[in-house]
Amino acid sequence: MFSYLATTAKSTYAQITLNRVTIAFFLFSFLLSFVQGLLQIFTYSLDSQFSGIVTAIVASAEIPPKNITVLEGRSEHYTLFMCDDIPHGQTPFPCSPIFVSGQSYAEVNATQNAILSQEKSNSVAQDFSNGFTVTTYRDASGVANGVSLSSSSADPIMLSKQCTQTLVYPEQLLANDAREDITFVFLQIWLFGVSLFAIAKNSVPHLLTALGTRLLIVAWSSYAALYRNYDRQTFFQQILADPGTPCGVQLFPQYFNMRIAYGLADIVLSITGFLFSCLFSWYLLKLYNAASFKTVGAPTHINHIYRWFSAVQACLQLEVFMLMASAGLWTDTLSGTAIKELSQHTTVYDGLIIATSLLVLPWIALGWYSVRKEHKGMMIGFLSIALFLIGGWSIMFYSIVYRWSFITWPYLACFTVVSFILIIASAILGAICWRHFGEGLAEYLQAESALADLGFAPEIFNNDNKDSDPDLEKGFYTYEEIDLPLPTFHAASRPPTPTKSSGLPVPAHSHSRSPSLTSSSQSHTPSTNVGSMTSLTPLRGPPPAYDRNTIQPF
Repeated sequence: MFSYLATTAKSTYAQITLNRVTIAFFLFSFLLSFVQGLLQIFTYSLDSQFSGIVTAIVASAEIPPKNITVLEGRSEHYTLFMCDDIPHGQTPFPCSPIFVSGQSYAEVNATQNAILSQEKSNSVAQDFSNGFTVTTYRDASGVANGVSLSSSSADPIMLSKQCTQTLVYPEQLLANDAREDITFVFLQIWLFGVSLFAIAKNSVPHLLTALGTRLLIVAWSSYAALYRNYDRQTFFQQILADPGTPCGVQLFPQYFNMRIAYGLADIVLSITGFLFSCLFSWYLLKLYNAASFKTVGAPTHINHIYRWFSAVQACLQLEVFMLMASAGLWTDTLSGTAIKELSQHTTVYDGLIIATSLLVLPWIALGWYSVRKEHKGMMIGFLSIALFLIGGWSIMFYSIVYRWSFITWPYLACFTVVSFILIIASAILGAICWRHFGEGLAEYLQAESALADLGFAPEIFNNDNKDSDPDLEKGFYTYEEIDLPLPTFHAASRPPTPTKSSGLPVPAHSHSRSPSLTSSSQSHTPSTNVGSMTSLTPLRGPPPAYDRNTIQPF
């Protein structure tokens, strides 16, 4: 166990320190993920703080936990409804309006003495971090009729019942924002892990997975920073802070300034990170000679099949996070929002979530090894689980509460749609690979693995050879592009290797390797003989044979 970990650590270190590009890529991936993760933690702290403030006000107002708010209209023509059920055309309609743009609600606050002068009303809300208390006011019958916010250094702010009902909508938005922030923190951790694996294993699929994920981050960050934050600031002003609204109080004087600043910093980091990721990926693809999408030394049809295999790998790597994130977001919605009170089939939803959590890793392993080993039974299991996941999460759309969450929360919708696309794409690509079983991919991968075990894998070569050709990357070796045929291994008789002492003619050209191999890996070099004529390209080690079903030990 410890020997394996030591070997893996040594191999990973060797790959990271392969050259300046790999070192720079590792440091860049770590710093970008760390800084963006730290920024998301700050954003989460801000969102959760103000979400807690609004939740405390709503709870003190004794608004039933099953009540939700529904917003209709846009561009200064809003109608906000309070509902005790998901509105989907039932009779009687379970909603009633609590705010309509253009109507004045000043008399509501006046009758309850709920609003003071604008200067005093801002005093408590200027800095909620100083602490505040919420006091519930009741009418003659004992029903909650408003709340009062007070602190030791400011005059109290009184909010009417209608104002506290209006605050249910910001409470929903801020709680969802906090869930988004914590998801992005875990996304940065996962993204760094994928990047590290990509460089440790020379894996082009992982490299492209990290690049595609950063593109998705850029898209969402642009939407959140350039549109959503400003739109919400305008909306909150119109329903909460403007004179004549049910509240008439600016409860978020600091929130949006800090939220917009964090959002702009995040989009700058996201775009910069994506551009540098493209640059590093380009150099790494050249360095690896596209090792995962152009399997050097293999025939054209093997290269073609390997492209499909690499596409399956990329989809599965991205799917493992997207699927679990969408399931986690839905779980949190079921347990921490009004949906908990409205859902009538929570046990069924929990069962699907548990089944997904238990099946996702075996499903990805089946997809990986079924193609690599060309195992039909594993492929059938992989496609069956994919069909179950597609069917199970598709049936979820028959649920009113799930459809409602999907429509009203774009973040959950994005993760759900992407996870569906990746599941379907993985199943289709897996079926395409199944169609090419028996055409030589498994033999090639088996030979490549055998060469790695014998010491031919570039990630385990020593990096201390200072006399190597500077034009050749450390740890890589090639066959010269010559007019000789591609050497192959044969299980049967081998003709003698031409040498000067044997009297046999010696070819004018021979294959060569990087000087970095002259010491450590020379003893592992297998003997070769001449086969049929082929065109040659740079190879990672001695190429395997494709003229038989199994590869004999070297």
